[in-house]
Amino acid sequence: MKNLTATLVFTSVLAFSPSLYAGSCGGGDHTHSAQEKAMSIFNKADNNSDGFINAGEFNAAKLSKYGSTFTNLDLNKDKQISKEEYMEVFNRHHNKKSAGA
Repeated sequence: MKNLTATLVFTSVLAFSPSLYAGSCGGGDHTHSAQEKAMSIFNKADNNSDGFINAGEFNAAKLSKYGSTFTNLDLNKDKQISKEEYMEVFNRHHNKKSAGA
């Protein structure tokens, strides 16, 4: 239950943050989807660009501010978070939200 709560808090922050839903680039008039913003957060945290976030990168990027722990996002428990794991948690939350709307 604690893991579920932390995961829901994490994805709720992403869901309700206006800056994560839409943002303009360089004064342009286009916006970015929530998924694009989530991937941007992932890519910034992935300091060595290996496609994974390790515990050190997670802590350095202060990703816990989004309400989840490294362990909650590391779905296969291999001590790293892949883009797929990160987006699975994100999409799982958004699909539940859409189904309940």
